[in-house]
Order: sequence, then structure tokens, then C-alpha cells
Amino acid sequence: MAQVRNHVLLGPDASSSREGALYCRVAHRRSPDQLGVDQREAAGRLTAEEHGVRLAARRVFVDPLSTAWSREGLRPTWQALLAAVEHEGVGALVLFDAPELQRHHPWDFAQLLTLAERRGLRLLDPTGAWDLDDASVRRCLADRTERECRNREAAAARRRSRDAEIAGAGRPHGGGRRAYGYVAGTYDLIPFEASVVEQIFRWFIEGRSLTGIAAELNLLQAETAYGTSWSATGVARIVDAPRYAGLRVVRGQAARAADGSYAFGDWKPCVAVEIWEAARALRRAQAEHSATASRRRPESRYYPLTGLVQCARCGRGMVGSMVDGFATYACTGNNLVGADRCSRHVAADRLEELVDLRVVRRLERWDPDDAGRPGRPPTVAVLDEEAASRRAADQRQLARLRAMADPPAAEVARLVASIREVNRSVVIRAGDALEDLVTGRRASAGWRRISLARRSEVRRFLIARIRIGPVVGPRSVFDPGRVEIVPNAW
Repeated sequence: MAQVRNHVLLGPDASSSREGALYCRVAHRRSPDQLGVDQREAAGRLTAEEHGVRLAARRVFVDPLSTAWSREGLRPTWQALLAAVEHEGVGALVLFDAPELQRHHPWDFAQLLTLAERRGLRLLDPTGAWDLDDASVRRCLADRTERECRNREAAAARRRSRDAEIAGAGRPHGGGRRAYGYVAGTYDLIPFEASVVEQIFRWFIEGRSLTGIAAELNLLQAETAYGTSWSATGVARIVDAPRYAGLRVVRGQAARAADGSYAFGDWKPCVAVEIWEAARALRRAQAEHSATASRRRPESRYYPLTGLVQCARCGRGMVGSMVDGFATYACTGNNLVGADRCSRHVAADRLEELVDLRVVRRLERWDPDDAGRPGRPPTVAVLDEEAASRRAADQRQLARLRAMADPPAAEVARLVASIREVNRSVVIRAGDALEDLVTGRRASAGWRRISLARRSEVRRFLIARIRIGPVVGPRSVFDPGRVEIVPNAW
């Protein structure tokens, strides 16, 4: 596990105490130690405190999602950080593990170095991996990062050109995971899997549901290409894929020749084009029916506890869902098939009333010092003690394996998956959620006046998760005893 060593500074003024910001990004999937964002935040706060950098609650930026490592789509936390540095007078930035950012997202690191140079920004890295005090080292690092960006973009362009050439010739261009029914690389048919694909199309056209087909395949013990059980989503991918009719794909769609006819690849199909077209027509009809039914439904209900409610039976999250016409929080395991299916649910209205009652009571007894030592803002990323203890044990074991000359790959992969699963349960809350909030005897009246968004911030500040246990009494009666509200640690 990476240790927090002497803190390395980047910038011309290492001794001045200035308003700062803290940025923690979720560990990259190839990161060796897989520290959680809560651990990264704790190390970053310690570094800021040791160097006299003041961290306002609104300037602690935590990116808990793996999409932060993507170059595509919206990345609001990263953009908010850049805006704070550019426009809000931030003079110092605590950035956890700069080498990780440079290695896995050189474009972001190059952008940050440029911004730091232009704004005279001081950079602190709790890992102390680089001697960035030396101006020549900084220049060398900036040059190397820009060169890496150019090399990666050139490699991506070559890859796109090669794939287009291969696809144009009708050959599979490979990449990614093995397609079910075909040998990886050669795209030769695997007879048994090809027969399963044919059966899937036949069942679907006959009117079976995707979930029903998945259940039947699991009953027959026909595993997916990855050795796992089938799901409705996995069956849908088979039905939707043009490859099974022998059709080439361009940008996710079946390719067409100049005369409008289908462009075929040089691999053997599992089903005829007519069968694939019939299945696609049925899928479109089902989608249109669902869209029409959705438009006819009353306005969508807001479920404010989404992300907090957890099924105590299977540990999965519970999300807003209509069950028999009633608004509920239902276990996401309800979409699974076989023994993994879990149909636990709880009435949304009564649960929300109970949770808000507990929140208001907590605010009535609120002591500002509960959020930590006076003057120190509360942490943004929090994890309950049980999960943190489990993760720490896995991280210690992973560090021992990494130190071996030839660590067992399967055990390393298992530990990494276990750690990443716990890291995904870290709760991100607004550090300033309770600022200027009415507490004490007037908390109930104050709660009714604040916005829905602010209420959501307060709930996530106070609550780690809401566990829903089994029904003990009559199902028609709401039982508060089956609800366990686990508070956040400070």
C-alpha cells in the first residue's frame, strides 16, 4: 500500500499560508493499492493542515466515480475544481497521487500543470512521489506529459484507421471480450454456443421475455462467454447484435453497402438475417409500447432516499419503484433470476416520513462540535467502520501479495475486486450541508422551509445507509422496527 511520505510542493512560494482546495479522484482500476476516496481525503486534509493551507468546505472536491478517468462526457467535479482554481483565488491545491493522474490521464495532468504555472498555484501531494520543488524537474515533467498526450492520440488514430480498414474488408476487428458463440480472434463458430444463440432468437420471437429466457438458460446450466449466469441484459445483447446475422457493424449499427443492402462480414452467422430483423422489429415494438405507457403514467415520483436504502437480506441497494400501484423502495435484486432474486420492498411514503422525523430529532439535539473539532470542516467522503475494517484487511493482504516475486494473479484479482466493491459504498456528502441550518428547538420549522436539494444534502451528511429488514407482522402495516438508520462517522 502506498504510504503518505514527506509532502512535496510545486510552486514558487512553499511557505505562504493561503486558501486552498483538495481534490481526490477514485483510484484507477490499475492502481496498485486501491485506496478509497475517504482514505485519500484524510491524507489530503492532513497535508493541508501540516502546511497551513485552509480548506473551506466548498473547496473539497471528491470524484468517487470511475467516469472521472474518462475523456468523454460530463465531469462536473473536475470542472468545478478548475473553475475554483481559475476564478476563486485558490492559491494551493492538495492533489492525491499526482503520478497516478499523469500515468492514467495525462491530459488532465497537463491541464493542471499549465493552470498551476499560469496562476502561481502551489501543489501538494500527500504521497511525496516526485521532487517537484525543482523547477527543472517540473519542466521535464510537463514536457514528458505533453509528449505522452501526443503519443496516445496518434496511437488512437492509428487504431481507428486499422479497425476501419479491417471492417471494410469484412473481417472482425477484434478487441474487447470474446463474443458469445465465436472463438476469440478467429471468429470461428463454437457449435454449442451457436445453437444457444439460435435458440435465444427462436424463444424471443415466440414471445418469451428476456428474463424468462435468461432463467431457462440458467436452468439448463448454459453459461455465458465469461462463465457466469445469464441475465435479461445479457440476452438482450445477443438479440440486438448484428454480428449473429453475419452483418458488419459501423458505429454500433448494421453497416450498409452503397446500394442500401446489408454489408456482410466473412464469419458464419448463427441465424438468418430475416430472423434477426424479426427480433429487432419486436424489440422496437416493445420499446415503443414502454415509451407510450410511460407517457401515460402520472408524473414521475421523486424518491429522496435513493442511494441510501439498502436491503439487509442481500446487501444490494433499494431504489424507487412502483409495486402494485404503490410507491416503494424495492431491492435491485428483483431484476435477477433464480436463487439470487430478492423481492424485498418497503413503502416509500412511510419510510421517508420516518427518516425525516429521525433527521429532525437529530438536528434538535445538534451540537456543532459533533461534526469534528471546532474549526475543522467535516469530511466529505465517509465509510462505515465495519466496511472500512474489512477493506483495511484486504488492503494489507494485497500489499503482502504485491511484495512477492510472483504473486498469485487470481488472489490479487479477488482482493482488488473486493476492495473496489467497498470503495463504491463510500458516501459523498456536502461538507457545508449544515452551514446556516436551523437547529435546536426550531429545527422542525426550519426543515420545512429548506429546499428538497438541501434536505437531500443534510440526509447524506447525517446518514450512512438505511437498512431494511424482513417483514415481521402484517404486510399491510408499516413496521418501523425493520428500519435501521446507520449514522455517518464524522
